[in-house]
Amino acid sequence: MTLLIYVSSAVLLCLLWSGSGFSWETAGIIRWALAVSAWVISAILFSVSLFEVVTYFVFMPSIRSDAHIFSTVHANRLIHPLTTSIVLAALAACILSRSTTAWLLWWVSFTSYVVQTSSILKHILEEQSAEGADGPQQSLLGKICHLILGTGVVTLAAGAKAIAPWKIKTLPEDTWIVDVRTKAEFQWNRLHGAQNFPWGSGLVAATKDTPKDRPVLVTCLSGHRSPPVAVMLRKLGFENVYNLNWGLLYLILLERGKKGTGVFDLTRPNRVSSERGKDYKGISYGYIGCAVVILFLAPFENGVMGRSTPGLLKMTGAFLGLLGLFTGWLAFKSLGRNFRVFAAPRRSGILIRTGVYAKVRHPMYTAVIVGFAGYVIYWGSLWSLPFWLALTILYVIKAIKEEDVLAQRFEDYQEYKSATKRFVPYLF
Repeated sequence: MTLLIYVSSAVLLCLLWSGSGFSWETAGIIRWALAVSAWVISAILFSVSLFEVVTYFVFMPSIRSDAHIFSTVHANRLIHPLTTSIVLAALAACILSRSTTAWLLWWVSFTSYVVQTSSILKHILEEQSAEGADGPQQSLLGKICHLILGTGVVTLAAGAKAIAPWKIKTLPEDTWIVDVRTKAEFQWNRLHGAQNFPWGSGLVAATKDTPKDRPVLVTCLSGHRSPPVAVMLRKLGFENVYNLNWGLLYLILLERGKKGTGVFDLTRPNRVSSERGKDYKGISYGYIGCAVVILFLAPFENGVMGRSTPGLLKMTGAFLGLLGLFTGWLAFKSLGRNFRVFAAPRRSGILIRTGVYAKVRHPMYTAVIVGFAGYVIYWGSLWSLPFWLALTILYVIKAIKEEDVLAQRFEDYQEYKSATKRFVPYLF
């Protein structure tokens, strides 16, 4: 869903940037005012959220041995404010445009965005219910605003104070440390003086015996779950509520190599990183780079060269693009909780041999290769062709390397390998 939002928004912006659809002279003051307002909000949100996304992944290597604990928790939630900014930027462009195609693309993007927001919100509510969270609870509107705008706005609006990881030791020793992560995350690593209240479960009862003038530090893993709880603690009357900016992720890196038993020290400062994914970094950077270049280069070439792609090619490209998306969806559904971005399977993972995996060992890679082939053909882009070939080769190399890892993990992988094809059923 995220890929669909970004691709449709990128195509829309490239289409308008290439010169078709804009009518600057006839836009009018009202349309310009609406467009500029949307762009300003989008720019602010984009800057803040992009910084969070980049820094999150900069610090990921320091804890990648346990990335499976939180990657599924934060993946969508982390990037959603950035997605909001992209949708807003595309809307601003459409406001100034008279292009029907642009508006149709934006509606595809916006509809996908609404569906994804609802899906993430449902997942959050299910997690809270599973943890038995009885409070403090945020209103549904508050949850939605928190999800689409990010953590900073929520924290500032309620008067809770953001505090950087390197400043928490300036707080009084009797500070009440409230950790709102799940029980599994709390066991993985925590501050010595922290108490665990998953999603705020049991916190309301605990506040009854706590003086309202006692300082409170609210923590989570990446700073995306703690702000709503900090807000609610403020509403419950606590005078000095601090939200740990960027969560424990940043503190883990700061505390690496240090040992301490104070209330603000981590219980496990020396994490031993796994070698998982080490041999695939260059390959991953390569195919991600090729994909980004293709997304922007294809429509750019079409606009600059002024080519008119034949209708048959457009239909073929659209068909392959949809086929790629559908194949990717089938692969994701078949994997379920076994889905991961690393080559190594989950410790509790199983070998999936059902669904689309009954015929193909790497349908997710097939989906990407076919989908981008359709994208290149749709735009009739010759400049993008070398990058698509490079992307394909890199995925083939990665698939071959991953099969060695999977063969070591699963005893019956060789049998599965002999009964299936790598990318295309019955062929290859």
